[in-house]
Amino acid sequence: MQTKFTSPIKASNKGSCSKLVNYLEKENAKSLSPEKEYFFSADRDKCNKWEVIQQIDNNAKGQKIEKEQDRFFSIVVAPSQSELAHIGNDPDKLRDYTREVMQNYATGFCNSKGENRGLESKDLVWYAKIENERKYSSLDSEVKEGLAQTGQLKEGDQRHIHIIVSRCEARENRYVLELDKQKQEQTTHLCPAVNNQKIFNRDEFIRQNEQAFDKQFNYIRGRQESYDYCNSLKNGKQQDYEQKRQRGKENTLEKEQRINNEKGYGIGY
Repeated sequence: MQTKFTSPIKASNKGSCSKLVNYLEKENAKSLSPEKEYFFSADRDKCNKWEVIQQIDNNAKGQKIEKEQDRFFSIVVAPSQSELAHIGNDPDKLRDYTREVMQNYATGFCNSKGENRGLESKDLVWYAKIENERKYSSLDSEVKEGLAQTGQLKEGDQRHIHIIVSRCEARENRYVLELDKQKQEQTTHLCPAVNNQKIFNRDEFIRQNEQAFDKQFNYIRGRQESYDYCNSLKNGKQQDYEQKRQRGKENTLEKEQRINNEKGYGIGY
């Protein structure tokens, strides 16, 4: 399971989201099927692209967003082929799972003191879309090793989800500021910045998404499939991961032994 804050196109998130939305219509544009893939939201399965652009763009208006700040964020959720095979060819399951992901996203935000904001997915403005194809890029090992070419379609089940979420809370949550005898409505800015783990912890967000998938679909995740394991290999910290895992086992055993002792079933009795 991969969860990445990334955009599939080279465009800025500091203006309208229209370029990204139009790009995500590409599979519909070349499909011969009368059935189109719609965007979906927290509570609806069929949303057209005009609604997405209007709602994301309008939600950021008048919210004192600086020119250098992003007005929306792009998230890609890509289950592994093993995970996709486990849930079968059921787009409703991917939509339901995406809603769990965005619930994790909302509940992950804290204020500057580290206190949770108590937000839910419904407090945000977000839309998502399922795509079926992925292409090799110059960053893929297969391209670097000469086994595939940039732009070539990847083999197998490549379903994944693109999410667009506004920087600001939904308009319904706006509070009134008294500024120079004038009232101004404003919402809280929600920025999952990498350099401020107190406000939003990306690592924990990714872990929660893994756990949500496993719980929702009864998926038994192998150790080598876990984010912590893969991240340790990527950063050359496998030894740290193994030590952390061993400490976790020891703590669990100590806790179980303590409980048994309290019940009078301790070793030696």
